[in-house]
Amino acid sequence: MVNKFVALLLFVCLWQTSKLYAQKMPALEQQISITLKADSLIKVLTKVQNRTKLIFSFDPDLLRMYQAPAIHFVNTPMTTVLKKIFKGTPLTFALVGNNIVITRSKPAVWAIHGHVHSEDDGEELIGATVYIPELKVGVITNQYGFFSLSVPEGTYDVLVSSLGYETQLKNIYLNKNIDLETELPPKTKLLHEIEVKQTITPNPLLQNEQNYSPAALGMKAYYAGETDVVKALQMQNGIKAISEGSSGLFIRGGNSDQNLILLDEAVVYNPSHLYGLVSVFNPDAINNIQVYKDYIPANFGGRLSSVIVNRMAEGNNKEFHLSGGINMMSARISAEGPIVKDKGSFIIAVRRSLLDVFRNKFKLFNPNSIYYDLNAKANYRLNKNNSVYYSLYAGQDRLLSENSFRNDWGNLTSTLRWNHIFNSRLFMNASAIYSNYSNLLDLNADTLSQKSQWNTGVRDITIKADYTFYSSPVNLIKFGLSSTYHQFTPGQTKNKENNEFNIAKDKSVESAIYYNQEIFFNNSFEINFGLRLGMFQNAQERLDIFDSQGNRVKQYDYKTFINPEPRINISYLLNDKKRLFVTYNRNYQYLQLVQNSTLAFSSLEPWVPASGKIAPQYTDLLSAGYRYSPGNYTFSTSAYYKKLSNQLDLIGHAQIIQNPDIRSQLKAGKSDVYGFEAEINKTEGKLTGTLAYTYSRAFRTIQGINDGNRFAANYDIPHELKLSASYVFNKQFSLQTFFTYSTGRPLTLPVGYYRHDGINVPIFEGRNTSRFPDYSRLDISGQYHLETPLSKKRSLSSIISVGIYNLYNRKNPLYYHLTTDASIDQKSSLEYAFGFFPWIAYSFKL
Repeated sequence: MVNKFVALLLFVCLWQTSKLYAQKMPALEQQISITLKADSLIKVLTKVQNRTKLIFSFDPDLLRMYQAPAIHFVNTPMTTVLKKIFKGTPLTFALVGNNIVITRSKPAVWAIHGHVHSEDDGEELIGATVYIPELKVGVITNQYGFFSLSVPEGTYDVLVSSLGYETQLKNIYLNKNIDLETELPPKTKLLHEIEVKQTITPNPLLQNEQNYSPAALGMKAYYAGETDVVKALQMQNGIKAISEGSSGLFIRGGNSDQNLILLDEAVVYNPSHLYGLVSVFNPDAINNIQVYKDYIPANFGGRLSSVIVNRMAEGNNKEFHLSGGINMMSARISAEGPIVKDKGSFIIAVRRSLLDVFRNKFKLFNPNSIYYDLNAKANYRLNKNNSVYYSLYAGQDRLLSENSFRNDWGNLTSTLRWNHIFNSRLFMNASAIYSNYSNLLDLNADTLSQKSQWNTGVRDITIKADYTFYSSPVNLIKFGLSSTYHQFTPGQTKNKENNEFNIAKDKSVESAIYYNQEIFFNNSFEINFGLRLGMFQNAQERLDIFDSQGNRVKQYDYKTFINPEPRINISYLLNDKKRLFVTYNRNYQYLQLVQNSTLAFSSLEPWVPASGKIAPQYTDLLSAGYRYSPGNYTFSTSAYYKKLSNQLDLIGHAQIIQNPDIRSQLKAGKSDVYGFEAEINKTEGKLTGTLAYTYSRAFRTIQGINDGNRFAANYDIPHELKLSASYVFNKQFSLQTFFTYSTGRPLTLPVGYYRHDGINVPIFEGRNTSRFPDYSRLDISGQYHLETPLSKKRSLSSIISVGIYNLYNRKNPLYYHLTTDASIDQKSSLEYAFGFFPWIAYSFKL
């Protein structure tokens, strides 16, 4: 009897447990048996709800347009039933609480990524556009020619375009990540087609930087027919030259040392040949130039005013070519070709001056002076996700004075890069970089055996990694880190045992991490923001520590700086042709160039780092602007205010060479800069050109200089007007002209003299209270292009250029020469620059 009772109790417990389990079983796991005819989706769900007592939550407007198929299920989980009902619709379901919520499913998102190349030579195209018209989204290739664009699954037409190239239309079905390697054919190889199109980025309205191509720069010949990158930049609005023939760049009230000038990511500390008459950048070896002078992204640091990125050409990976040219200043030749066709290429370019051949006379150096430089680069694509690059630059000047004293200087840079694609959205560039700048100057001596040389220089080793994450078409993230080891030689005597006049050396480590993001909102607002965290550690040798025997003891003074650098740019697009923007930058600079304000031409200024005695420079920039691009014209205007702190200047009569106390003779203060720029461009048609005007002021206030009173900076040039134009007559012949006018730069002149031991000693009053005469110049040049067939596949392309520099023979001043000889009545005289100068040049490509 007991056994029967226990069995009955056990049966009841199991039955109740099964009921309780069935009640608590998740709704989507319940099994149902149901048969329904095809009907509207809403009616089918209502019948399922009535049959199962489940609750469906949905928006009727979302489901009204869809039909459900006929269904028949026996003891089938609800999940399977609903999948059958929703098949063929963009709908999905999920259990939320006790309700089954029906929503529109999010389509899968896939990425189109790859590189854009020139079909002609395989060069990566920087700033090319990849655009999907249906979605109205696009992306621009980065400085390595890479892009990534993430969009929902579907079939799309993709437009790939770049200035000077045919636009390609590619139809793709996107159901996975796609590697889209694209080659664009040039529109034409003819001169007029290259020039009549705008010479900056595909959409200048949306860019924070300016891009210049070799084709654009090739149309701007300078003195003696020399095509020059830096001189071409000096023809742009807001970029000033302190005097004629100088390669110094003074951008928005900044000094020449406040520009970060890069060649394949390596810093170029002295970008000039012949004291600035020519720059170190061979036009045959340059692929692209980018200039940042408003918003400076957080991946760049170390300078206050601008960033100028020079990207070397990579060479033709299709076929071998030879090119070159000759003018009254120099001769150059370059060779390029594939290492492995379509996978790797090389380029070698050599240039040498011809001053000693044509015997051109210059006031600053002997015509026997020479310069030369070498550019070399090779690249190889290991596989679709990995490419390696190596580039080298070596340049040297050997200048002779009237009495045969020499001044030799040169730059040596080397860059090894690795591009790696982790996945369709994450791109990396890793670099190992070497840069070495050195300068040697002969010093006066009574005898040849006593002759010695003064040496200055900077040597860098840099390791860096930059990452780009393409989150979506409206969200781009960049981050990375870098570290540079600097070795500074501010000045030391060579070939001489006595080193009492040497300037203490420095060793520094400059490191940084950064984060930068670009976000678009509603196709109207764009915000670029970033943060750079920099650290600078310096060790400066002590020259005043000796042991008991009088031997110098190696000892260093150490100093560390850590500073954040926030940057932000906000843009508002009024429509697809109008843009308003406002920018704020905080930048730190830990290296400074010690400059003598009286020297318009010099390569002798030493670089010194921030230390216990010298605080790092920093600046706050606020700028705002408006850009309007209707049809064939572009109009832009901007205003800016810049406050610079810890600005260095030498006290009066300070000497740079053989001055071990040079650091104590540097005084620090502040600088206030403000300005306004306006520019109008005609970008298409037979006649193209630019009219630009700049008003800017730069003042300094430094205790210990000018009695602590505010004074104009050496590069304070209030008014500057520039006009450039080009007219294409036909396929062969074009004409170019350039005119510039500017206020004379400040200088300090003596107000009197007194005699001491037969020497006139000048007496100066206020700093920079006088000015040079106003500067103006008109240049004109013409180019004739011809093709000479050599075979069915190859022809000789030649360009003959003629021109006149300084057409109306304006006497523009170079510098004032002060005489210390008491026997000469005239104490000072004005030295003038180049006058009327006709020239001829020839270039070719085979």
